[in-house]
Amino acid sequence: MALCASGAWAQTAEPVAPANSPVSPPAVSASAPDASSPQTAGAEGAAPISRRRPPPEWRLEVQAPDDLARLLRTYLDLARDEATSRSELRRLVAAAPAQARSLLEAEGYFSASIRVVMGDEVAGQPQIVRIEIDPGERTRIAKVQMVYEGELDNALGKDDLEAQALVAQLDEDWALASGKVFTQKEWTAAKNAALAHLRAHGYPTATWSGTSVTVDAQARTARIFVVADSGPAFHYGELEVNGLRRQPVDAIRNLRSFRVGEPYREKQLLDFQERLQKLNLFESVFVNLDVEPARAASAPVHVEVRELPLQQATVGVGVSSDAGPRVSFEHLHRLWMGWPWQAKSKVQWGRDESLAQVDLTSHPRPGGKRWLTSLEWSKQVDDDDAITHSGRVRVGQSDEGDRLERLTYAEYQRADVESAAGEQLSEASALTLMQQWIWRDLDSPVLPTRGFTANVFAGVGRTFSTLEAQGWFARAYGRMTWYRPLPKSWYLSLRAEGAQVLTADDVSVPDTLLFRAGGDESVRGYGYRTLGVERDGVTLGGRSLFTGSAELSHPLWTRFPSLWGAVFADVGDAADGWDSLRPKWGYGAGLRWRSPVGPLRLDAAYGHDVEQFRLHFSVGITL
Repeated sequence: MALCASGAWAQTAEPVAPANSPVSPPAVSASAPDASSPQTAGAEGAAPISRRRPPPEWRLEVQAPDDLARLLRTYLDLARDEATSRSELRRLVAAAPAQARSLLEAEGYFSASIRVVMGDEVAGQPQIVRIEIDPGERTRIAKVQMVYEGELDNALGKDDLEAQALVAQLDEDWALASGKVFTQKEWTAAKNAALAHLRAHGYPTATWSGTSVTVDAQARTARIFVVADSGPAFHYGELEVNGLRRQPVDAIRNLRSFRVGEPYREKQLLDFQERLQKLNLFESVFVNLDVEPARAASAPVHVEVRELPLQQATVGVGVSSDAGPRVSFEHLHRLWMGWPWQAKSKVQWGRDESLAQVDLTSHPRPGGKRWLTSLEWSKQVDDDDAITHSGRVRVGQSDEGDRLERLTYAEYQRADVESAAGEQLSEASALTLMQQWIWRDLDSPVLPTRGFTANVFAGVGRTFSTLEAQGWFARAYGRMTWYRPLPKSWYLSLRAEGAQVLTADDVSVPDTLLFRAGGDESVRGYGYRTLGVERDGVTLGGRSLFTGSAELSHPLWTRFPSLWGAVFADVGDAADGWDSLRPKWGYGAGLRWRSPVGPLRLDAAYGHDVEQFRLHFSVGITL
């Protein structure tokens, strides 16, 4: 970078030293040792040890606007270094104006008045060193000129629309536009951001061939001139994969969203790498483009992977306020029977919930789609001692995008509910065709503070083997959570949930396809699945559901930034129709530990309608 200046520089004074300041080191006196004093010499006639004066005591004062005073106190040698002698102090004082001017210019003050004064020495008092700053007005950008070389310049000469759009975006995003204050920080950031944008949009070898700022100190204006050499435009070549031992290479190839010959875009490679990491096949994944200019027309894409073990077993012990204590065993095979499928089996025993589940998921097919099939049996014991037995078989296909995941499946499901006395309260089977969409746009998938998630189901089905009438039905469900940071380190999260089953009044629908509310991720202050349709003292699922939640959280101590406090209010209900819904309120306060696996929440909530407190705890976020 060239930094030039024209016009007069406004430096009003050089460092001034008072006339009575000592110039030479303090004198050292010597005298013969007194007979009554301890002898310090080893022999008669030896010279006594000289005693130096202690270092001069002094104090720095900075007279400047608060932000500039903090800057000078932080970075001036005079403020950071302790002078050990009079000559050292004078050296630091002499260097202070030039250092201060450099610091002020970096903040846009090119016409500052700087004065350094040393006060008189007074016995028993520290000597004052005072820096007086009149910063003047800040320098602003008068003109920005950006010039391009290389293949980007050639494309602009041919009126290429993509090149024109790229240059227009660079101009729009340039941080130091005309009229803005010039600072060294913004100047560096603007150059880095522009170069990163060029490299991310087809020109990975782009460099600055020249950058300069010309400052007129009198007019307080700056002119910027930059020249970017784009280098060649890169296009994708073939994939070169290294590190595979057992897994098929198609599991990687089928996930790429670009084709050979297409223009290179950095985001595509980053998204490709993220999709590979989500496969749960590889311990590490690294994707990069060969940026050798000679191969720009067909640059190979290198993929380095390290495979995870072929099989994995996990034993877990846990407890939650919703499901109570539980023990689980899980097994994962990443190449089931030698086929390109993952098989995950799970068995769980719990006080309130037990289940057995097997999921088979194919490796990615062309376009990134994956086949899946699932079998599950479960037993749920509710607070009112009602027991729900259910089983399902699902076959479908998933399409996992960067922010949107789609799942289409057909499912056969059967569920029956009986009271503690053995009375059959609900029994039905159903065949359904469902579509699910999951959107994620978060700053962090594990510990979000900004963005949103949405989970939507919609489908149709027909019931069989019911206690009442059989028939067709439609089912829809939606849940959205919104995260937003607020001023002063406060954070807001809002949640809305709604669902509906549409069918004739006399048609039975499996209870597991109906809806209940209450619990950690629903309406706190009420037991898990306790808000629904009451029948013979037992809570069953309803055809309509709505819940909502608002929560404010804030870090409790700067020493423990992962520990947050929160206050919240929840509302919701489930019923057989919207006209039967009666909002139930719950509110309270809790603690949040933002652990590496997700937020651990501990809440004390008061259920307004049941007039009692309830403790809730859970881990992670729910879609």
